Amino acid sequence: MNCSDLRESLSARVDGEQPEVADDVLDRHLAGCPDCRAWQERATALRRLTLVREAPRVPDLTARILAEVPAPRPQQWRLRVALGLVALVQSGLGLAELLGADVGHAAHGSLAAAVHLGNESAAWNVAVGIGLLWAALRPAAAAGLLPALGGFVLVLGLVSGIDLSTGQVAVDRVASHGLVVAGVALLFAVRRQHARHPAPPLADRVPAGDETGLGAAPSDAGTPSPGRPQRRGFPQRPTGRRAA
Repeated sequence: MNCSDLRESLSARVDGEQPEVADDVLDRHLAGCPDCRAWQERATALRRLTLVREAPRVPDLTARILAEVPAPRPQQWRLRVALGLVALVQSGLGLAELLGADVGHAAHGSLAAAVHLGNESAAWNVAVGIGLLWAALRPAAAAGLLPALGGFVLVLGLVSGIDLSTGQVAVDRVASHGLVVAGVALLFAVRRQHARHPAPPLADRVPAGDETGLGAAPSDAGTPSPGRPQRRGFPQRPTGRRAA
C-alpha cells in the first residue's frame, strides 16, 4: 500500500471519521515514514486553522462602564431592626404567658378570655394549614416556614409534656397535635428534597427532546408533520432569573 492511500485514511482520522485502514497499520507506517508524519502534522495544523480563529480585537470599555453604572446603595437596616424588635416583643409576650403573667388576655373576664384564646388557636391552625399548603405548592418556601413551625412544635411539646405530668390536659388532647408534628416533619423532608434536587419554575422548563426551548418547528404547509408528535414550547425567562 502506497503513501497516497494511507494519507486518505490519515485525513479521515484527522477529521474524526473512521479510516479505512486500521489504526495500528497507520501507526506503524507513520513510525517509518517521515514524509507521512510531516503530512499529518500539516493536515492537523490546517484543520485547526479552519476551526479556531483569533477573536477580533475590541476596545476595553471596563472603565467607562464602571463609571456610568450607579454605585450600589448601602444596605438599609431600619426595617430589619424594626422587624427584629417586633419579633423580640412577640416572643416576650408568649414567654410571659407561659410563665403565668397577665398580658391582657383575661382583661374582659374568664369567659371572654376563653373565647378569645379559642379564636386565636383557630386562627393559628388555619395559618399553619395555609403555610403547609403553600410549601407543598412552592417547595422553596419550606425553608422559611421551618423556623416558625419548628419552634412552635418544640415549645408545644415542652408545655404539653408539663401539662400531661400535672394532669391538666388529657392524652387525647395532646395526641390531636400529632397532625402539626407530622406536617413539620414533612416540611423538613420537602425542604431537604428541594435542596438536593431543585426543580426549575414551570416557565423555565423545556419539553423533553427540545433542547432549544423553542418548541416544535411547524411544517412548510402549516400542519403537523406526519410521525412527529407536537410539543408545547414554554416561555423562557432571562438567565438572571434562573436558579443555578
